[in-house]
Parts: sequence; C-alpha cells; structure tokens
Amino acid sequence: MEYADFKEALFIKAGDYGFTDCELYYSESGSFSVRVFGGEISEYKNTDSVGASFRGTFGGRVGYSYTEKLDESVIDGLVSNAAGNAGIIEEEELEKLYHGDETYPEANNYNEALNGYGAAMKIETALAMEKYALDQDSRIASVEYCGIGTNEELTRISNTYGLDLHERSNIAFAYVLARAEEDGVAKIGYEVWHGNDLAAFDYKKIASKAVERALSYLKAESAKSGEYPIVFENICAAELFAFFSSVFFAENAQKGFSLLKDKTGSVIASENVTIRDDGICKKSFGSVPFDSEGVATQNKAVVENGILKTMLYNLKSAEKDGVKSTGNGFKPSFRASVGTNCTNFYLAPSDVSLDEMLSGLDGGIFVTELAGYSGANAISGDFSLSADGFMIEGGKKGKPVEQITVAGNFFDMLKNIKAIADDLRFGEPEKTGTFGMPSFYAEGLRVSGL
Repeated sequence: MEYADFKEALFIKAGDYGFTDCELYYSESGSFSVRVFGGEISEYKNTDSVGASFRGTFGGRVGYSYTEKLDESVIDGLVSNAAGNAGIIEEEELEKLYHGDETYPEANNYNEALNGYGAAMKIETALAMEKYALDQDSRIASVEYCGIGTNEELTRISNTYGLDLHERSNIAFAYVLARAEEDGVAKIGYEVWHGNDLAAFDYKKIASKAVERALSYLKAESAKSGEYPIVFENICAAELFAFFSSVFFAENAQKGFSLLKDKTGSVIASENVTIRDDGICKKSFGSVPFDSEGVATQNKAVVENGILKTMLYNLKSAEKDGVKSTGNGFKPSFRASVGTNCTNFYLAPSDVSLDEMLSGLDGGIFVTELAGYSGANAISGDFSLSADGFMIEGGKKGKPVEQITVAGNFFDMLKNIKAIADDLRFGEPEKTGTFGMPSFYAEGLRVSGL
C-alpha cells in the first residue's frame, strides 16, 4: 500500500479499537558499499529496508508495535499488539504524542546528483584509491581497508493531531586504512571522507592522507609517565566527546546517571568552552529538521562560556522538568522506543589555527589516536585510554609516541581546557548523532608510558 492509504486505514482501525490518539513512524533506507583488497572486491553489499512503528494511547498509556511491510493484512495486528503493550507499561511518567510546531527548519540533506554515482563507478574508484595508496611509498605494505559506499534514508511521521512530516537524506563515504612497514615495525594510518557532493570528493587526497598518517607513526616510542599538557586532535576529540555526550541527557540526570543533575546555570567548564547541539549545521551532513517525536530541532548552546545552559530533552524528560523539549527525542530504528540523542554536537571553534595553538606550547603530547573505551565511565567521567600521537617539541609536532595511556576525568578536563583551535571537523552521521570537534589543549591529564 502507499503510505497515505496505509496511514488512513491504520488510524481508522485504531480509533475503532479505542485508541484516543496514534502515530505512524515510517523509515525507508537503502545502502550500498564495496570494499576492495589486493586489487579485487572483498566485500559487496546492496541492501534496502522498510519499516514502520505504530504508537498510540490506549487506556491512558502509550503502547508500541511495529511492522516491516505496509500492507492491509498487518493493520489488525499492529493495533492489537500496541493495545496489549500499553496494558503492561508500568512507568510513572507517561508518553504523550506531539501536536507539532508552527515551523520547521530545512535540512537540505538530499542531493539528487548522488544517485548518478553507480555501482560500477564506485567499484572502479575504490580500486583506484587502493592502488594510489600503494603507489605512494615503498614502505606501504598493504591497504588493509579500502571502500566506498552510499546511504539514503526517508523518514515520515504522522499522527491523528495533524502532524505530517517527512525528510529525505543521502550521503556518500570513502575510507582508506594503509599499513606501513619499516625495520620490522608496522603502523597503520586511517582517513575517511563523507558528503553528498561528489565534486568535493578526491580519492587521491584521502589515500595520501592515510599514507601520510601511517608513515608518520613509524619509529614511534613510548613517553615517560607524568602529567603533560595534552592537545587532542579534532578526530579523536570528537570520539571522546561522543562517548561522554550522554552526561548532557536530561533523562540520565533524572535517573541519577549524570553528575550534571541540577547543575543548569552553574559553571562546569572553563570560560572559553562553548558546546553546541545544533539541529541544522552547515558544516555537518547530519542536519535534521525534526526528531523522532515530531518536535522541531533547535540550534542551542548546551554550555556557553563555561556555564551549563540546558540539558538535552525529549518530550517525557522535558515534561518532568517542566520545560520544552529541545528536539532531542530520537530512536535508533523504527523498532525502538524514544530515548535521547544529539543532533550536531560540537565544541565551538576559535579563530586560532592548530599550528598557532601548538606554537604556544613548550612541551606536551599531541594525541591523534584514542582507543579502549572500556576504560571510560560516562557516569563518573573517569577515563583511562590507550593513545598514540606525537611529542610537542618547540611548539611543533615532534617525534611519534605510542603505547601510552591518557587518564583523567571528563568533568575536570572541561574546566582545564586552555585553548581551542579553528579546525572543527565532523564525523559521519550516526544513529546517536553527529559529532564534531576542533583540536583543543587541556591541562591536568596524566600519561602512563615508560
């Protein structure tokens, strides 16, 4: 059935069954990816998926059900299953469906021209990208991972209050992981690109950066243990903030899972720290005009000049705190219930270049890789992470370092961020949000090495 016909039949059936209101959430996606190795295709995927969830108020409580096809035969089951699920919900805070906002921002995440990037062209480009990386330097022993892909998504939300929203997006991505070997030592370097404008895609540039990164790590040594000034490169800084982003979720604070509970209006970071969560961000490809509850997303400062301005809210957590939702009520798939996620979450950059920021440091460590997030706790803020990078020598990136551990506390680190660069870079959009960071310099972190 067409979406409109299915929605109408579903809502009529739900009303007859006794639902006082109801919602249809529809998701349609298609993805293609190819990975090459040794001049041949090593992995090829081409998948499409469709699914819808039904949500409605029955007997004063909201119940869920879902289906993977839009067909008249599934309507009775959707309605009866949702009614049954509503009867077993025991939460005190009740979900409510949203009536909608007067206006919604435009995301403009869809580029029709990307559809012209066919499978044969993607395969050819992936093979060329691998060959180019291998040809850059005799020390490049292999390209462990090399691939290209595209994703396209359509989301629709409709309810019996007249809400009727839809958003389509598409994106392409490419990645290279090069392996360099010298004197029995092997190091890897990784680079990724994503966007929906193929004119901005240069496979040679991606391959060269991966190769350059791999070669730069050769001859790395550990560093002496101690407390160092640490500069986190933008890529790993984004990973670090992504891990700890849940401390800004109101629902986590309400449950006692965030130390930021009751901290709104308080100083939680240094004065030069402004953290934003913007629904629409021109520098990112993760812009979204509405969340999974149909609430318009907002561009807002979560932390402004060190002061916590707001937590991130969905409808349920907002009602509990007596505020308006910030448009951060998301679910990872049509099968899941609504939780909280970020939109475009980032540390606001400065107008100081990375080189200028490094030039002001007599020593320290420039961290370019972080791993081992099992050593991090999002509730306490404590982290102890394996890291690689470079010594900072004479205000510049110096000799490479490896096999070190960087440890500290996220909340303390926020208060000890001394400088921020201008090199804001966003990662690929994920179900948990899109995260971007500039490189930044923080004090008070411990390094374990030699």
